[in-house]
Amino acid sequence: MGLYINNKLNKSRMYVSIKGGGAVKTIDELVGEVAKNIGAASPALKQSSKQSTTTEVLHAAHAVQVKPFKKEVCTPTDKNNFPERLTIDIAKDIAKAVEIAAGIIGINIVVSICNEGANLIILHAMDDSYIASIRASQDKAYTSAALKMPTHTALIESRGGSLDGLTNGNGLLLLGGGYPLIINNKIYGGIGVSGGSKEQDILLAAVASAYFEARFKGGPEVNGR
Repeated sequence: MGLYINNKLNKSRMYVSIKGGGAVKTIDELVGEVAKNIGAASPALKQSSKQSTTTEVLHAAHAVQVKPFKKEVCTPTDKNNFPERLTIDIAKDIAKAVEIAAGIIGINIVVSICNEGANLIILHAMDDSYIASIRASQDKAYTSAALKMPTHTALIESRGGSLDGLTNGNGLLLLGGGYPLIINNKIYGGIGVSGGSKEQDILLAAVASAYFEARFKGGPEVNGR
């Protein structure tokens, strides 16, 4: 399974293929699936300047000929190639997947990805994205990794839940758009997305999490699970 890009046509379409299972998901399909799973309403996903429906936006990706872009490969029966940590190459692939997903829903965003220690690995800013999104995306990535939960969940928990009384500051940002990168209960890092509405940022961060999990599905078990 891995990342596939057609650079020759100056267009890109990424997808995750789970080796041995025959399953192939393009990024636009992944966006649609995640949007359905998190119950994202179509008005939240539409670009304000367009009247297209969510379904039309999700099918806007270019269908182009693709060829393998060889990276680290992992299958459920071959765990030796599974990365022990989140590397810069994997982080770049995740950021690219989010960029394509952002293009599908018509927004310009900034993506930050940190490792399991909540240290920044990569900052990826799309053209014409907000300057303010640079800091916001970093704080969301840090928060999701540090608290081991999505940032919108942390916001809920700060209001009478397990994080009651927790507020923004010191790198913490309790605003939707941050997701931990987890496989089999092991946290590899966190991603923060900023530049869209709350719902759009949450959707794109969830897409990143789903992409990471699908790409390396069948990774090492943690705590015997």
